[in-house]
Amino acid sequence: MKTFKIVLYIVIASSLLAITSFYFAEPFYHKMVAEDGPFENLTALALLAISGLSVARLVRQRNTRNKFWVILNVLIVLGTFFAFGEEISWGQRIFGIQSGEYFMQNNLQGETNLHNLEIGGVNLNKLIFSQGLVIVFGFYFVLSLVLYRRWNRFKNLVDLFGVPMPRIKYSIILLVCTLPILLVPDKRIWELWEALFATILLLVFIDPWNEKEGLLKK
Repeated sequence: MKTFKIVLYIVIASSLLAITSFYFAEPFYHKMVAEDGPFENLTALALLAISGLSVARLVRQRNTRNKFWVILNVLIVLGTFFAFGEEISWGQRIFGIQSGEYFMQNNLQGETNLHNLEIGGVNLNKLIFSQGLVIVFGFYFVLSLVLYRRWNRFKNLVDLFGVPMPRIKYSIILLVCTLPILLVPDKRIWELWEALFATILLLVFIDPWNEKEGLLKK
């Protein structure tokens, strides 16, 4: 696990370097955040890693855990795999598949995915995948550990479902990485933030505060 964590820390450091490259090496920056570029692929790989490791843990521990733990972990597997598929547009560009008429008309990028759909003037990416997830994961990284340590009912609920709790250092890393991103005047910078977020989330899942819930635990 130590080697795995070191690799992820290197990825985070490289991401911070890529953020600052906007100011001194802009062509390099645009190459890093381009569609199907390194950081978009990094996001997809981190999400796939969470999904795959969760499957392995589910197989190892399903007979020794309660049904609520099993349900949550199945949801984590499906949710992160869905996010992985969305990130690569379900292999559309990889395999050269043409989008159907519906997606050509309603998807802002003409891709076969849900998060870029615009329905009735509502941008799903902004409403659900941006604003909604920011609220959910903002609570997860900022408040959940405080509640877990101070409120027994919340702790018991978390333990029942086996939710990995983020260590304080990972919440701080996410905050420190987010602040410089807010200063970059380019909308593609959020591709880089997604990669950072997915990488830090993977770190949390393999090294949570409640250690028994780590993805690599037997």
